[in-house]
Order: sequence, then structure tokens, then C-alpha cells
Amino acid sequence: MILAPLILGLALASSPYRPLPVDGQTVRQTAVCTKEKAVAAKGSTNSDATSIANLPFAMGRRFSTLDEYLTHLKCRAAPIDLPWWSEVRPGVYQQVKHLPGAKPEVATRAELLRRFGFSK
Repeated sequence: MILAPLILGLALASSPYRPLPVDGQTVRQTAVCTKEKAVAAKGSTNSDATSIANLPFAMGRRFSTLDEYLTHLKCRAAPIDLPWWSEVRPGVYQQVKHLPGAKPEVATRAELLRRFGFSK
């Protein structure tokens, strides 16, 4: 009886699986994603005339700005291995894909605005 919890405790303590260390970037990303998930949970669909619908991997949501859409992709699509856009330099984005042999795609902010139909 007493031996089983002791063995389980030792097995967990010696496990090589540890949570990733929290650095400044992880904390900032977590805060941004927490806010984005709260907005998504409220069911905000931005039904005004300026919001864009039917975007790739938007999961039924509408977005008023490119930044909202890119944040949505980073927080919701990236964890499930869907493509998303990462800013590599100011105003320059690279699409992150986890497919074997996928060629990296680079686009400027202006190109993404045109591609997805945003005005700002």
C-alpha cells in the first residue's frame, strides 16, 4: 500500500519531461494569446461592414485588422500545426509551416494586406 505511492512519486520526480522555462518572450506571447482566447470565447464576430470573413484558418471569425488576424493565427493555428505568419523583420513576415519539404514563403505587410483584403 505505502510502496505504490512512493514508487509513483519517484517515477515522476525522475521523469525527463519538464515544462519549458518561462522567459520574457513566452510571457508576452501567453498574455497576448490569453486576451485573444478571451475575445474568441465571447463570440465576438466583428459583424461591422469593415471586417473580413472567410480568411484561411479563421475558424469562422471575422477580423477588422491584419494584426487581429495574425494574432489569431499565432495563438490558435500555430499550436495545432496550421500555417501562420511570423514577423522576421519590421514589416516582413514569413509563413511558418511544419510540413516536410515546405518552402518558406516571405511577404511584406503590404502584400499581406492585399492578399487578405484589409485596408489597415
